[in-house]
Amino acid sequence: MKAWFSRIIITGLFCGQLQAEEPVIPMCYQPLAQPDVLSTLDPNDNAVRINSDIADLSGNQTAVFNGNVEIIHRETLLSAPSARFSRSEQSIFADGGIEYFDSSLKVSASSFNADTVNNVARITDAKYQFIAQAGRGYADTLFASPEQISLNQALFTTCPVADNSWALHANDINIQADEGWGSARNAVFKIKDIPVFYLPYLTFPVNEQRKTGLLLPKVGSSQLLGLDIELPYYITLADNYDITLTPRYMSKRGTQLKSEFRYLTVAHQGTLQLEYLSSDNEKANDFGSRYLSHLNHRSDFNSSWRGYIDFTDVSDDAYLTELGSDYTNQSDTQLYREATLAHYGSVVNSMIRLQGFEILGNFTDAYKTLPEVTLSSAKPMMLLNPLEFDWLANYAHFQNDKALINSADRLHLQPTVRLPFVTPALEFTAEASMLYTYYQQNTAVENAAIKNSVQRVLPTLRLYSRLNMEREYDWFGEPALQTFEPQIQYLYIPYRQQSQIGLYDTTRLQDDYHGLFRQNRFSGIDRINEANQLTVGWTTRFYDNIDNELFRFSLGQIFFLEDPTDVTAYLTNNLTPSDSVLAAEMMWHWYRKWYFSAATQYDIDAKNLIKSNASLDYRGSENTLVQLNHRYSRAVSGLEIQQLGVLGTVPLAKNWQLVASYYRDVTNSRMIDANFGVQYESCCWAIRLVARRHILANLDTNIDNALLFGELDSSLSLQFVLKGFGDKAGFGVTDMLSNGIFGYRRPYLLTN
Repeated sequence: MKAWFSRIIITGLFCGQLQAEEPVIPMCYQPLAQPDVLSTLDPNDNAVRINSDIADLSGNQTAVFNGNVEIIHRETLLSAPSARFSRSEQSIFADGGIEYFDSSLKVSASSFNADTVNNVARITDAKYQFIAQAGRGYADTLFASPEQISLNQALFTTCPVADNSWALHANDINIQADEGWGSARNAVFKIKDIPVFYLPYLTFPVNEQRKTGLLLPKVGSSQLLGLDIELPYYITLADNYDITLTPRYMSKRGTQLKSEFRYLTVAHQGTLQLEYLSSDNEKANDFGSRYLSHLNHRSDFNSSWRGYIDFTDVSDDAYLTELGSDYTNQSDTQLYREATLAHYGSVVNSMIRLQGFEILGNFTDAYKTLPEVTLSSAKPMMLLNPLEFDWLANYAHFQNDKALINSADRLHLQPTVRLPFVTPALEFTAEASMLYTYYQQNTAVENAAIKNSVQRVLPTLRLYSRLNMEREYDWFGEPALQTFEPQIQYLYIPYRQQSQIGLYDTTRLQDDYHGLFRQNRFSGIDRINEANQLTVGWTTRFYDNIDNELFRFSLGQIFFLEDPTDVTAYLTNNLTPSDSVLAAEMMWHWYRKWYFSAATQYDIDAKNLIKSNASLDYRGSENTLVQLNHRYSRAVSGLEIQQLGVLGTVPLAKNWQLVASYYRDVTNSRMIDANFGVQYESCCWAIRLVARRHILANLDTNIDNALLFGELDSSLSLQFVLKGFGDKAGFGVTDMLSNGIFGYRRPYLLTN
C-alpha cells in the first residue's frame, strides 16, 4: 500500500498545508553520521559501560570519571570531559560540555542527568538535531525517553545549521516518536527572527503519519473569479481512507464546497470528488446550483479479474471554463465516462464495458456504448507450426437520442491466420483475416433513407517485412553504431459500400510515420478503407559509444496500386483514405544538451502539408529547460491551426528560478496562453508567484470565433511552503511548465 499524505495540523489562528508522499526531508538535508559504536549496541542490554582516562571509585556505590568519558547504555552514547555514576540511584550525571547520541537524536549540551532504570534523560542548555530526518533546534531543558522528547523554552526548524530562515519558538514542544507527531503550545512562528503569527496550539508530523486538522490555504486572484481563497480541512477516518473538505471563497462568484474522499484496500483503490456551488453571483439568472462530481476507481480482484471506473459529471457546460477544477483542464470540451470489467484467462480474454462522452458546448453529441462486450484469444493457437490462428468477437450497443440513427447494435467477428518469421535481423509476417460485421440500426424519423439491417464481409491480406541492419562507425575516436531499418507492407482490402453504416465510434486517424503501416486508417470498424497499396519506409539511427541515441530519421509513403472505387464512401474529417501521404520524423541530439525534433505529413496528390510540428530543446538540468516549438494542422474541426510557442525555466541567481511560457496563434495573430512565474527555494522553505493570461474557452462558439474574439482572463497565484515540515521535500519547477494549455513535453513525445 502506497504512502498516504502527511499533514501539519493547527488549532489556532492560522493553518497550513503539508502533504508528502516522500520522507519528510528537505532537498539539501544530509543525514548525520553516527558514531560507529552505536551500530553494535543491543537495546535489550541493561548494562552500563563507561570508558575514561581516569576513574575514581568511592566505595562500591559512586564512581567519578575524567578525561574522554564515554558512557554506553542500551542504544545511547554519552561523551563528556567528566561524569559521575551512582550505583545506588542508578543515575548518571555529566557536565562540562557533553554530546549525547541515540538512534534518532544528537544533542550538544551543558549538562546531562539520566535515570538508567526508567531510561529517561534530562539535558540542559541543549542544541539538538535529528539523525535521519530534518529537524534541529534549541531547548533550555530537554527530556528524552524511548516514547517521546519534551522540550521547554524551545526552538524548532527544519533549516540546515546556520540557516535561520524560519523557526518555531514555543514554551513547550513534545515529540511522540512512535506516533510520528509533535505538538507545541504557545508557539510563535518567526521568519528571520521576525514574529509573523502566534499559534496557541500546533501539531506537526515528524514522519509520514496522518492526522485530522486544517491545511495551508491557497490564495489567488483572477478577473473571472475575483479573490480566490481555499481553506482545506483534512480528516483521517482510518488507516486506509480519508477525506478533505475545502470551503472555497470567490469574491465574484460566491462560496463553494469541495470534497475529496480517498480509499485504499488490498483489492480496491480510488478517489471520489464532489464540488458544489449553491448559487453563482455572476450568473444567478442563468444557473441554479453548480456542481462537479468525479469518481476514479480501480479493482484488482485477483490475477485474472480487473475492474475500472472513470466518471465525471458537471452541472453545466461552462462549469470548467468559468470555475475550473483540480481534476480536469479548463479547455476540455468533453468528459469521458467508462466502466470496465475484464477477465484475462489462459485461453480467452473477455471484457464488458460501458462508455460515453459528455459533450460540452455547441457540439454534436457522441454515441454512448451501452454495453460493449469483447471476447478474444488470449494467445495465438498453433494450427500447423508455425501457422498461428487467433480470433476476436465484439458486440456493441450504441445510443444517441439526438442523432438520426438513435440506436444501433453491432456484431463483429474477426478470425485471423498468421504466418510469422522473426529473427534478430529479419522479420516477415503474412496475415489473412475475414471481417464480418452486422448492424441493426434504428431511427425515429419515418421514411429515413437508412437501412435497418446492414452486413459487411471483408477479407484482408497483409504482407509485412522488416530488415534490421547495423554497422560500426567512428565517433571522435570511439566505436559507435548506425542502424538502417527498411520496412515494406502490402495491404489488400476489397471495396465495400459502407455509406449506409452510421459512424458510431469511428473517425479518421492521422498518418504519421508509424500510422502508415496500420491496416485501417480509421479508428473503430464502422469504416474500413479499400486498399490495394504498398507502403515503403525506412528508419536510420545513430548511437554513440555508450548507446545514447544521437540521431533518428524515418521516412515513409503509401503507394496506391489501384484508385479507390468510391472516395465519398469514406469521407470524414476532410480527409479520405486515398490521400497518398508522405510522412517523416526526425530526432537530432545535435550538441550536448541540445535536441531538435520534427515531424511532418504531406499529401503528395494534393500537394498540401497536412500536419507538422517541430521543437528545439535545451535541457541543461532539471532547473534549466528551454523549448521553442511550432505546430501546424490543416484541419482541426475543419480549421487551419498554426501555433508558435516558447517556454522554459532558468535560474536567475542562487535559489531563484524564473519560469515562463508564451503561445501565439499565428493564423489569427493573437496570444493564446502566457505564464510568468518566479520562485525562491532554499533547503527549508520556498515561495512561488505565478501570473497567467489566457483565452477563455467559449463552448457556444466554434474554434475560429474563440481564437479571434475569445475573452482573455488574467490570474495571479501565490504559494508558500515550509519544506521538511510535513510537506514534499522538493518544490519542483517543471510542474509550472505543465500548467498551461499546452504544457511542456520532451521533444520525442511531440509527434505522438
